[in-house]
Amino acid sequence: MSISNLINKYYDIIILGRGPSLRNFKKKKNTIVISMNFSKTENITTDIMFKNNKLYSLKNSSNINLKNYSNYRNGSVYFGLLNILSYINSLKENKRIHLYGFDFRKYSEDDDIFKKKRIKNDRDSLQQIIDINTQKSVYNVIKKQFKHLKIKKIGPDFESDFKKVYQNKKNSLEIISEFTTNHQGDTERLIKLLDYSIQSKCKTIKFQRRDVENFYSKKELSRKYLTPISKNFFEYRKKLELTDDQIDIIKYYKKKYNLKVIFSALDVKSYEELKEEGFKYFKIPSTISHHKKFIQYLAKQKSALTYISTGMTDQKYLNFILKLFRKKKIVLMHAISSYPTKFEDINLNILKKYIELSKDNKNIIPGYSSHDIGNLASMLAVGMGAKVIEKHIKIGVTDWMHYDDTALDAKFELPSFIDDLQKIYLSLGDEKKRIYSFEHHKYKYIKK
Repeated sequence: MSISNLINKYYDIIILGRGPSLRNFKKKKNTIVISMNFSKTENITTDIMFKNNKLYSLKNSSNINLKNYSNYRNGSVYFGLLNILSYINSLKENKRIHLYGFDFRKYSEDDDIFKKKRIKNDRDSLQQIIDINTQKSVYNVIKKQFKHLKIKKIGPDFESDFKKVYQNKKNSLEIISEFTTNHQGDTERLIKLLDYSIQSKCKTIKFQRRDVENFYSKKELSRKYLTPISKNFFEYRKKLELTDDQIDIIKYYKKKYNLKVIFSALDVKSYEELKEEGFKYFKIPSTISHHKKFIQYLAKQKSALTYISTGMTDQKYLNFILKLFRKKKIVLMHAISSYPTKFEDINLNILKKYIELSKDNKNIIPGYSSHDIGNLASMLAVGMGAKVIEKHIKIGVTDWMHYDDTALDAKFELPSFIDDLQKIYLSLGDEKKRIYSFEHHKYKYIKK
């Protein structure tokens, strides 16, 4: 039987690396096992072995060269796992992949179950660390990009996929993909951002809308503003606004994928137009924190939930918001209006204050609007108790766009951002103290 036919017989495929987490592996029925550079251990017998960029059947003499399947070099070596996944995906059969022994760690011979030591000197050691960390980065980028594969990495570390779910679905973490105007007024770009958000398992997306002619002064609109899409500021802002056709696309995606859509409406006209289109979730961004009359107008409207950013505001503004929305359900979002925000300036203890407010007032939900680079501040915010996290997203780098540096790449960075935050949220548990079935003492038989 050919290797392709052998693989296609099974839905569950196990791929074994050589890291310490391989010790957790126990073969189950109706699975096929592929090993990386070994054929068996004391407790494991494999079906297919990967070696020298080939797959060898250990049941017969068949083999296949994977040279033409994502033949990428990571550091000083080829990333064999990527080749194997690319090959299995090319068979166009839906599969569930289980990875054991892929710890992406190599600091000593103990990080290899066979105690293989290929480090001859400090330079080799550094190169090996580069190789392993490159593989880890590549894996995190590509793991959700195989159309026919569901990939799970098994292990006890944070990088592995979690099996257990402790959270109450009614109180689940909300992660918002903030498009701002990073669609650049381009329909194709808008659709890509929507598709990447959905692929990343993001269920809440956010946009902005303003009446350009009346939101800015005539002097501001007429000033010179040279970009690939504009010669003055009016032309720039106008081309970034969503068209009616683009609004229809958003409504189509909202219905098809059951998305929650939030808008920052910066003026009465924009708000009323969006309400007529059927949108019911709105945010008061820090951009309009000094537009008190408009905020008072919004507080009088019927709204399922209002998101309020507190970037570039003080305690006086916070008191104003708390009094104005005292009978309304709001998400009170800590933010620093600096793009990007230096990590030393994020001041997450403000979030602690909002969490305390939420304990006394069930209408308040604490959140964090992230303008810092990367995932860590948002992960810390979730650990502190934030229930809503907002992050700007983009496609590639556009140096003439506002705040481009603070946004995540929707295709390559958003998936791991959402994964990391969900893992942090799940790891918080349910606050119920109990003994778990998987707990044990190191020494079973000791004198009492």
